[in-house]
Parts: sequence; C-alpha cells; structure tokens
Amino acid sequence: MNMKLAVLSNINMDSLIRRLSKSFTMFKPSGFGAWLKEISSTTSELFQFKPDAIFLLFDGEEMIRNQNSEEFIKSELANWLALIEKAIIENPSITFFVSNIDIPLKRILPMKAEKWEKRIVDYWAGKVQELQNTNNNCLLFDLCDIIFEIGRNQFYSPKLWYLAGMRVSMKGESIICREIERCIKAIRGIRKKCLVLDLDNTLWGGVIGEDGLNGIDLSEYQKGARYKDFQKRIRELKQIGVLITIASKNNTEDVLEVLSRHPHMVLHEEDFVSMKINWNLKSVNIRELSEDLNLGLDSFVFIDDNPIERGSVKNELPEVTVPDFPEDSSYLESFILNLYKDYFYSIETTEEDVKKSAQYKQYFEREKARRSSPTFEAYLRSLETELEIWENEEEYVARIAQLTQKTNQFNLTTIRLTEGEVLRKIQSGNYKVFIAAVRDKFGDNGMVGVLLVRLENDQTAVIENFLMSCRVMGRFIEDSFVSYVENALKEQGVNTILAEYRPSQKNKPVETLYERLGYAVKQYTQEGTKFYSLSLEELLLRNGFCRVKGI
Repeated sequence: MNMKLAVLSNINMDSLIRRLSKSFTMFKPSGFGAWLKEISSTTSELFQFKPDAIFLLFDGEEMIRNQNSEEFIKSELANWLALIEKAIIENPSITFFVSNIDIPLKRILPMKAEKWEKRIVDYWAGKVQELQNTNNNCLLFDLCDIIFEIGRNQFYSPKLWYLAGMRVSMKGESIICREIERCIKAIRGIRKKCLVLDLDNTLWGGVIGEDGLNGIDLSEYQKGARYKDFQKRIRELKQIGVLITIASKNNTEDVLEVLSRHPHMVLHEEDFVSMKINWNLKSVNIRELSEDLNLGLDSFVFIDDNPIERGSVKNELPEVTVPDFPEDSSYLESFILNLYKDYFYSIETTEEDVKKSAQYKQYFEREKARRSSPTFEAYLRSLETELEIWENEEEYVARIAQLTQKTNQFNLTTIRLTEGEVLRKIQSGNYKVFIAAVRDKFGDNGMVGVLLVRLENDQTAVIENFLMSCRVMGRFIEDSFVSYVENALKEQGVNTILAEYRPSQKNKPVETLYERLGYAVKQYTQEGTKFYSLSLEELLLRNGFCRVKGI
C-alpha cells in the first residue's frame, strides 16, 4: 500500500521530503513556513491531499529566534499547540506525529545566569505528551532522542544553515528518514512475530556444556551484566507480544538447569513458546518452529553469535531475517533496541499482545488433544468453543487494524488497513464491522476475527474483508461467524451478499472457502480473483462446533 505522507516544519525540509519521495507519496508544501497555514484550515492543500500521516518536525532554535521573553514565546507556542490539537481532533483518520524540540544554548552567559531555554523545551515536551495522551491519532516523534544519540555536532550543520537555510546535516536527515520509515511500518503493523535465540555466547557468555552452571558469564555487574541486560530487553519484547523461542545445539538437561537454577537468569522456561534444543541444523529447527507455530518463515528473526550458523540459516531459509551479531558483546543491549525498532516496532500493546505467549502454549495443548481424539469431529466438540461477536465497536480499532495487517493465511482479500482507515469506515455509516473473539476449555484466544461489510444499498452488502487468526484455523469457527453475520444482515433487510477472494502468496488455504460456505462464483479473472454472490432468501444451516453469543 502506497502511503501518503506530509512533513511540515518551521525550517526547510525540502531535502528530507525528496528522500522520502522514493518510498512514499509526499505532500509538497507551497513554501517556507507554510506549515501554520496548511494546518489551520480544513480546506488547505494539505487536507485536500488526504495524507495517511502528518509529521510535524520543529526546530527549537528557530522557535525562539529574535525572542527574549519566555512568557511571549510560551504564548506563541500555546497558539501553535491549539491549532495542532484542532487539526488532530478534526481529522481522526490521520495519524499526527509531533516532534519534541532541542534548543542548543548559544548565548554567552556566566554559569549562574538563568537559562530559560530549557524551560521552553520542557514546556513544549509536556504539551506534546498531553496531546498524545488525549488523542489516539497523535504520537510523539522523538527528535531529541535522535539528536542525543548521534550528538548535536553531527546532527546539525552550520555550513548548510548559512548556505541554504538547512539546519540538519545529511547524516541527521538520513536518521530522521529512517525513523519516519520505522513509524510508518509501526502504524501499518508491519513487524515480525517471532524471535529465535541461540544460547551459548548469546544469552550468556561461555558454553554451558563446557563451563557448567557456575562458569558461564551472567551476573549483575561487569562482563556478565551485558548478557543480563540483553535478556531484560528480550523479556520486554515478550511483554509486547513477540514470541520468544530457542534454537540451540546443546544438551537439554544443561539448558534447563540454567533456566531454572542460575540466580541471574532473567528468562526462564515459561518465557519461551517453544524450545528446539538438539544437535540438528538450526535451519531444520527454525523450519519446525514455523510449522509448530503455523507462522511463515518471513515472520522470524534469528539471533546467533556464530557467523557460520547465521550464514547457514541465510542460505537455507532466505525468508528468515538474520541480523549481524555485534562483534563486541558490550553492545548487546543497543543491538536488541535497534532490532526492536527495525523489526518489532509497535504503536501500542493490545490485550491480545500481552496474552500472545500463553495463547500459543494453549495452541500446543489443543494439538495434543487433537492427536489423542478418536475423530476430528470429536476433538472439535471436546473443545467446548464459545464465539462472541461484537459490531462497530470503536474501542477495538487498534486490534482490528492489527489483524488486517498481520493476518495472511486466512485473509480473503488481504486488504491492509491502518487504525485511521478502520475508524473512518466505522464512523461512515456505510459499513458494518463484525469482530469475533474465541475461547475454549484450554483458554482465551482473544479477538481473532474480523468481517467487514460495506452496505452497497438497502438490499445488497459486500464483504470487503474477512480474516481470522491462524491460531483458530481449521476449527470451522468461520462457519458460525459467517452465519451470524448473514442473519444480522438479513434482519436489516439485505437479501444479497457479494464477496471476493483475491489470491496472495499465503492465502491458498481459503481459496475455496466461499464455495464451501455455499456462495456461487459469478466471475473469475486471469489473476485468480473470484467474485461471489449469495441469496439470503434461504439461509444455510452450518455447524461451526461452537456456541455463539452476540454482544
């Protein structure tokens, strides 16, 4: 999906906009300092452009230029903030990123002199934080973090400023561009799902089979602390919904002893969704993890200190992301932080994210039950599945968008939606968005399904999106879900439902789903797209093996 972006600033950002134009459709401001005019009017060129996201990047030094009154500056900034907040409220389908500010102190002053510039920085930061806290479509763009990370001397370019009115250096501009791209991936929900970890010289220093429990490097201080800090960040990844697994050439007993008995081990056996501890090739173990978790190989990131192991996985499984491991283990913590931003960056953590590891462990329990049941039908009935369905609930916008962005196998059209796009559809009055949550005797699967219907007219409805999490595939839950939606539409007066299947690289499992559900194929295309129709005059009876509750 080609995203439409706008970058507005109180300084010249033309060069940055040109860089971003290689990846996005960019709004081009009509001149220097035009941001205030563009943001102030709903009929401006900016809002006629209909951007998906707007980045407001402010230069603190320019904000206070030629001004010496702290109160006057705060008053001016309060006016700016009011206009920004108005734009945010009036455009809920656009994501606004508002930067904090940095003001280098350039006045020559004695040590005891008052430096009010710092209060301006804090004032602006506090107000932007308030905007983020009170508006779902507003996020902080942490420009200060970028500046502090590389240093002011590298971020700013006095030469470019005096020659061309460009405050930011080429290096600084490049890092801003990278951070914007990360932010866009985050709002689109483009992130990996599973982290695969080696153990020796990765989660701890040394080799457990040779050095023993007390000989590995893992401690609160000095050399071992780098591995403990690394593990802390990995545990935080788990807490935002990343699945953590192990692929290690080791003896299982040695590893379990470390996980359970080492006093400085942060990660324990229960933190890992699955552990492949054996002497097989890492590529074989990762492929098995992919099958066990029902995830595509492109969902995996593999971390291993050994370049030979990394090279083997890259060669055997090119879909798997294999980042370079830091040569100096002192940089492990910064390595995992960058890994998070590059591959697992997220806007917020949903309730389903928090439960993710537990849900996958429940998935393994269901698989055990399936293998031990005399028939598949007996297995489905034994699950005691309950299906709850909501309709047009704005509080679930984040999860709905997340499902459209992440779900690949059970996804009939693979239309990806941002939170703003979902909200716009819900509020339009032309759509009905059905949301499904599933629980059974093994636990709560959470919100796993979305069926988005466009009301074409009083008698015809079109299914635009129909998708369900891979965790509940193969249990015929979709039968009950679709039947509920069909009944709801029929009660509203709809007599015909139109639907579509668009083939992708991964949604082959649902290629004939509509045929199985009784929909008639009306048209094919050469690309494999199929168009369907269903008359609601006589609703089909379907056994979805679950109790349905509409809320």
